[in-house]
Amino acid sequence: MYEQLTDEELFAEVSRRRASGEAVGTPLGALCSRWARPARYVISRIQGSYGRGSPADADELFQDAVGKFLDRGLDQFRGVSEQMPGRSASPKTFFLRIVKHVAIDFYRRHREELAPAPSSPDDVMEETPSEVARAVEGARRREERAEAQELYWAAYARLQQEHPKEASAWELYHHEDVEDHEECARRLDISVVNSYKRVSRAQAYLRLYLLELQRDGQPEEPS
Repeated sequence: MYEQLTDEELFAEVSRRRASGEAVGTPLGALCSRWARPARYVISRIQGSYGRGSPADADELFQDAVGKFLDRGLDQFRGVSEQMPGRSASPKTFFLRIVKHVAIDFYRRHREELAPAPSSPDDVMEETPSEVARAVEGARRREERAEAQELYWAAYARLQQEHPKEASAWELYHHEDVEDHEECARRLDISVVNSYKRVSRAQAYLRLYLLELQRDGQPEEPS
């Protein structure tokens, strides 16, 4: 029913129904189902950063993110990029940011809950300088991975806006794991040669955008 609509058109339908008091379940479900795979990819990266998690967690976190998107995201989304002021943002990118923060909050809380409290001051063992250094280095690397992931999705959102054909090829080849140019070409209704070219151009654009984002500074966290 909604296959021919773009994400933006489908999101507009969800917003229209919500504003008029109509049920939004069907169009919202169709919209979120399109984003399920990249959402789970974001969750898997956060799981890797915290060294914990399972597929069952991914399902729960995805549903939590959908709930937050419905409860608050539909009202908060303004179509303006937080990473690149002055540029428009897609509802998909906005949703994936919700997914990211839902996952980070979940594993941060889980880590704090699992941390054993000392029974007495005498039970606290003093850490050696090398142990402290390793802990600091591990935290720094986890933070860098999370920041790199956020930069990637910002760059990909720009690719979608400025070069949608290349973004579609990249989406299939890397996000949907269709690592076969013949299959990509079939799905996009283009030649195999053009599939190679689009993926190659997408990679070049993403590298450029990532360099620009790194040069201009890290994206700000939403308030």
